[in-house]
Amino acid sequence: MPQLDIGVLTQPGRLRALRRAHLLLSSSSAPVDGLARLAARSVVAPVGLLTLVDDERMHVIGRHGLPPDLERVNAEPATSSFCQFVVSNDAPLVVSDAREDPALRDFGVVVGRHVTAYLGQPVHDAAGHTLGAVCVTDSVPRHWTDDDIAAIAECAGLIEVMLAAETSREDIALAAAETDAVLETALEAFVAIELSGEITRWNRAAERAFGWTAAEAVGKQVHELIIPERFRAAHRAGLMRLLRGGVPRLIGQRLQLYAVNRAGTEFPIEITLNVVEGPLGRHAHAFIYDISERVTAERQLARERHFLAALLDNLDVGVVATDERGRLILFNRAMRDITGHDADGSTSEAWTGVRSAPGGGTISSAEMPLTRAFKGEHIRDAEFVIHLPDRPRRSFTVNAQPIRDSDGTRLGAVAALHEVTERRRAQRLIECELAVSKILEQAPTIEAAGPELLETVARTLHWPHAEMWLVDRVGNVLRNAAMWTEPGYEIPAPDPLALGKGVSGVAWETGQPTWIPDISASTSRLNVPSLAKHGLRVGLAIPIRDGNGVTGTLSFFGDAAEEPEQSLIALLSGIAAHVGQFMVRRGAEDLAKQLARTKDEFIALVGHELRTPLTSISSYTELLLHDGDDDPATREEFLAVIARNAENLRAIIDDLLDLAGLESGYVTMVERPLDFAAVVRDVADANAQAASEKDLDVSVVLPDGPAPVSGDQARLRKVVDHLITNAVKFTPAGGRVEIRLDSDVAGVKLSVVDTGVGIPQEERSRLFERFFRGSNIRNLGVPGTGLGLAISRTVVERHGGTITVTDHGDKPGTTFEVRLPAYCA
Repeated sequence: MPQLDIGVLTQPGRLRALRRAHLLLSSSSAPVDGLARLAARSVVAPVGLLTLVDDERMHVIGRHGLPPDLERVNAEPATSSFCQFVVSNDAPLVVSDAREDPALRDFGVVVGRHVTAYLGQPVHDAAGHTLGAVCVTDSVPRHWTDDDIAAIAECAGLIEVMLAAETSREDIALAAAETDAVLETALEAFVAIELSGEITRWNRAAERAFGWTAAEAVGKQVHELIIPERFRAAHRAGLMRLLRGGVPRLIGQRLQLYAVNRAGTEFPIEITLNVVEGPLGRHAHAFIYDISERVTAERQLARERHFLAALLDNLDVGVVATDERGRLILFNRAMRDITGHDADGSTSEAWTGVRSAPGGGTISSAEMPLTRAFKGEHIRDAEFVIHLPDRPRRSFTVNAQPIRDSDGTRLGAVAALHEVTERRRAQRLIECELAVSKILEQAPTIEAAGPELLETVARTLHWPHAEMWLVDRVGNVLRNAAMWTEPGYEIPAPDPLALGKGVSGVAWETGQPTWIPDISASTSRLNVPSLAKHGLRVGLAIPIRDGNGVTGTLSFFGDAAEEPEQSLIALLSGIAAHVGQFMVRRGAEDLAKQLARTKDEFIALVGHELRTPLTSISSYTELLLHDGDDDPATREEFLAVIARNAENLRAIIDDLLDLAGLESGYVTMVERPLDFAAVVRDVADANAQAASEKDLDVSVVLPDGPAPVSGDQARLRKVVDHLITNAVKFTPAGGRVEIRLDSDVAGVKLSVVDTGVGIPQEERSRLFERFFRGSNIRNLGVPGTGLGLAISRTVVERHGGTITVTDHGDKPGTTFEVRLPAYCA
């Protein structure tokens, strides 16, 4: 006996599928009764049925062989039918004689009739639910063969095929209905066309967008209704390409184009095109959305953005902002100048650059004001320094805060950087000026104060190298008096600088501050290769002045190119003025010492250079008066000694009076045109014998022609004579003396080079002082007054020229150089 499982009959999914199948098969135009007749005839049975069984009833959908009074019976209680067993077991039910089976005898009723023989096959839907059965019955006992069972199974299969077809038709109909509903309620215009351009579909949104009703639009050419005149040729060409089987190029993309409405007004649209392969060939459709409001809003937003960008770019304050994820999205012009790049979408934590606190020490990315603002802090007047490679340090105060919407949701953060570099530098330099004053108060000399003074100023500037130069008026060069270099830089002590050479030489020459933004890129006159190769870039030299003009320079060098800052130059000029005043005070003290020293030297001169000839004169005069020696030769010898010593006294007195007159201006010079080459030649010839006696190698190089100058010939001859005579006198036997005169349009230059005893380095600054004689000369016992070079210098300067001296380093001797301006008729 078959088992009955009520749970299968009551499954919700099966019941939903059964109700749909009942509806489809009841309304189907297919011959359901014919299938029931086919089942009965295939096994020669009097009754054929198609039944569906739910949890309560058996529904008769198709019938054959029922008497007329039962033709309209559509349902019976499920409990009285054999079909419930077919559904419950999802298997065929074969009954030859229900009367012989007491368990089935009570179920042997089908549509009001008692059934003796029954054969049923299950019917399924596409999802596999067992819905009912195709069955045949007989009122007499019957043996059902395998062929009978197979025939009914085939009929059940036909029912399943018909049910599937009806389901597909319904699905298609529902889909079409749903599509129609969607298209008609869509906000986007929908237009479908044949590839010939004829409109086949036009929804309500298209009616609203273009002003044409569906009845007016369908059947018309699409380009006539909505394509602007200037685009119609391209549109037709595209359709022709598709008709020829071409590959669509714009399919599936969102395009922004222009369309025209019934009134002839163009407006912007967003359109998505598609080409569909159908049973009747290709056709195209498009979803079209009027974006006039959006375009207007975007244009307004773009105008506002341009306005905001222009406003921000014209601020001197650097502005930077992040989005809600902390990515940098906004740098205004000032911020781009500060950082050297634009917002790149990186996070503020990844923002590169050296950042430090005003007092030193690097600030971590997490401590940056913008990062803190992004985390919710409100920052006011925070200070930090930015130092990028090859760029100067810049100081900033920062205000920063998070950006939130009206609901408090974080949208990002913004920071504004106010540059205070000049203000902070000015404050530091004012403090530095006070520190310099204290250094100078405690220093005995400017050379002793130099290193500490330079370090104080250079650290204030954050520049790594500084130099102090003093003018050597004897050698007419700048000599380095002190220098300071930041640890990490290895810069050797510099050689002397000539007038106008390098940054410091230019400041000496012009008497004005000299700022070189990049010493490595300057002209040869301003280039400082010895510093540029060590990574220094900017150079600034400030002249130091005393009562006699420029007496030196303070020079500072930074590691990044930097344009001139007048405020910085002014502040450093103030510091240079302090140094100049210090040098004036020390100069006054030195002058007092020099006067005292001159007094002592004058007394020594009187005691030695004057007393010695006077003693000799006195002694020989006494011998002449008291010895009574009448020998003419002896008397002549004594008188010659007296005359020679008297002449020496007269020469000393003449030199003293001459120097005093020249320095005071009481002595006038008679200036006439003269050939300076002839003067040099005569003096060289006059000293030739003395040079020959010492076996000196004397070289005289003169111009081929005259060397015209304007001057007092006697006094200029005396200058030349003093230089050449000294060279011969102080050069040891076998030495060399070179006399060279060069002449050009600017004037003449006389060089007297010897290999003599030289001048002690520590005494060179006093070489042109009156009464000064080098200690090495005095030790040799060579007589002299120490007035020759003092007179020579005064004479040369009265002629508008210069006289300088340089030593030969480790080699013996000195070089004297006299320059005189050319004669102007």
